[in-house]
Amino acid sequence: MSIRVRQIAGMCVLTTLLSACGTAADLPRWQWGAPSPEAPQASPTVPIVEDHEVPKSGSGIFAVADGTGEVIGRGGEPITFRVEVETGIDWGDVEPVTPDDFADTIDTVFKDPRSWAGSTQHPVTVPDQGVTNASWRFRRVDGEVYKVRVRLATPNTVDQQCAAAGLDTEGKYSCRYNDTIMVNLGRWLQGLPESGSLDEYRASVINHEMGHFLGFVHQKCSGSGNLAPVMMQQSMGLDGCLPNAWPFTEEGEFVTGPRVPGEY
Repeated sequence: MSIRVRQIAGMCVLTTLLSACGTAADLPRWQWGAPSPEAPQASPTVPIVEDHEVPKSGSGIFAVADGTGEVIGRGGEPITFRVEVETGIDWGDVEPVTPDDFADTIDTVFKDPRSWAGSTQHPVTVPDQGVTNASWRFRRVDGEVYKVRVRLATPNTVDQQCAAAGLDTEGKYSCRYNDTIMVNLGRWLQGLPESGSLDEYRASVINHEMGHFLGFVHQKCSGSGNLAPVMMQQSMGLDGCLPNAWPFTEEGEFVTGPRVPGEY
């Protein structure tokens, strides 16, 4: 897939926090309807990026990943999403993340049956969030018509754009507002110990932020020893739950919990 670089001055916002998955080369290629293999382990080929190595700022202009992807999931009109990466980044000794790389990782996350696309086989009903028999499927596009865009940006750019919506991302969190998801490059490169592997962190942030776009608010742990909902702010604590990057289990069960009071 080639990269068509387009100059897009950007804005973005709403809140996120934790999530996980890896580079497309490291992630398993799941097949719909096939048995799920064991959960992926941390890849030994992913280098550790130190705090001082994380690029802090870029141009605020974004390059769009070129090409249209396959429809992921079954039935219904797909949610079209566009993938963008900030330009003007001094990567130093860090392996650059291209729009192609970022797009491949997101595509791979959505192709996993445990992602939101799993709802096309297991429709979702969550009464306290007004969700009844819902399902979603996805398709990546590169044009001006899309339903949501997913941007990878430096911490300073994320802070600036999220602050415009009154959100404090503190140089480390991601955010989402309206039709835009902002993913913090620092966390994308480093992950979080609470998430397990870097792959799992990346899947988590994509699934968490897309969950906000789909209308889900933050959720709490449903009980000690249970999997944490992907909509839980797991980086702030697990409250007895087990870390989890996915909306669904391998058996197709939707992982949910009580909504956080006051969130709508």
